[in-house]
Amino acid sequence: MQQSRYNIWVESGEIYYVFNTLSGRLVRLTVEERQAVDNFVVHGSCESNFSVLQKLVENRMLIASEQNELAVLEQRFLSGRNARNTFALTIVTSLGCNYDCLYCYELKQPSLIGAEVVNSLLELIDKKLPEIESFKVSWLGGEPLLGKSKLLALSDRFIERCDRFRVTYAADLTTNGSLLDEQTCAELRARRVLSAQVSLDGPALIHDRRRPLKNGDPTFWKILQNLHHAVNYLNISIRVNVDSDNVSGAEQLLQILQAEGLENKLSVHLAQVVAVNDGAATPSSTYRSRCLNSIEFAKVQLEFVKLASRYGFGDPLLPKPIGTGCTAVRAHELVVGSKGELYKCWNSIGNPLEVVGHISNYQDCNGRLQKWLKYDPFSDEECRNCVALPVCMGGCARHAMDPVQHDNRCDTFRHNYRERILAYIEAQEKKAVSL
Repeated sequence: MQQSRYNIWVESGEIYYVFNTLSGRLVRLTVEERQAVDNFVVHGSCESNFSVLQKLVENRMLIASEQNELAVLEQRFLSGRNARNTFALTIVTSLGCNYDCLYCYELKQPSLIGAEVVNSLLELIDKKLPEIESFKVSWLGGEPLLGKSKLLALSDRFIERCDRFRVTYAADLTTNGSLLDEQTCAELRARRVLSAQVSLDGPALIHDRRRPLKNGDPTFWKILQNLHHAVNYLNISIRVNVDSDNVSGAEQLLQILQAEGLENKLSVHLAQVVAVNDGAATPSSTYRSRCLNSIEFAKVQLEFVKLASRYGFGDPLLPKPIGTGCTAVRAHELVVGSKGELYKCWNSIGNPLEVVGHISNYQDCNGRLQKWLKYDPFSDEECRNCVALPVCMGGCARHAMDPVQHDNRCDTFRHNYRERILAYIEAQEKKAVSL
């Protein structure tokens, strides 16, 4: 037998830990148990501590000498890409928006999803339901709640169909948060929208400069007001989009959220702002603030995770192994624009250069579809040799295919995995002491 290529060993005091990214498991060992593992790997001796060796085998940290873990991962990737028992759609109810964000990646065109698009969506679902076990919808914009009536009506029709076929249905929402009044939250929950992502880019002074209303008015305190009731209906995740312009304000945002009594009621995470120019005249294409590269962002993220835990907004977590990264590279998932145009990547919405087809004839897509379905992280030598591959699977396909953004394709775990594991262990030890 041999050690898995996806083992990460860390030491905390006199205790050893091994995390395996392929299984997603963490095992704790004493000094003597670690020595037993070394003796087994080097000398083949398993007499001293058979139970520990068995545990490592069960958690894929020790594997058969002939096992090809890359082949296991490739099969996992292909299975995820081609899975037919689940189906997911990202639906843009409105490509219009009431915000004017400095770094927006979408080419906004005020439009609401129309009756013809709705009918085509229902025809698609009617065809899919007999062959799937679960259906998930991600509601997106523009600002999706500008098309709330369409969202609610379409949700009702999805739910009725799924219940009739005994197909599990769930939805999530990405929103700027300005329209999340309490009635809307209750209506969303009744339509099985379980979670919502809301962006806050720092304290009011910073956020309002980066994410104002279209007329220039501030938005921070309105969002905060809505969060107080939203957390009673939805699992709220606050996304803080950071670059060199606002990263210093992240802790102050946590302080404000804590002072508002929202600790342990929502989670907060950082997101890397990446200014992409893909041929569309979006704000992102001309955004001038210096964006953090992936290594810089990984350092900032690590410190923020510790801060968020300290303030009561989520403990450090270890990543889970995945099959495929996102909708963009899954064969049976689509992004549907408000006019029925089809995309594969969320970041392509509104860009006519990235349209792959139309919902009215979804099976007849153009050649642009193939660049997504042919994306293969295993053809990238860095990916093949990366210990983070099982939890990343090549990261962002869009960035991977862009020579300018190629280095930003990676999940941050590639750059900070040892520190992330130690932060997780420390948080777990503190929990154990407090019990």
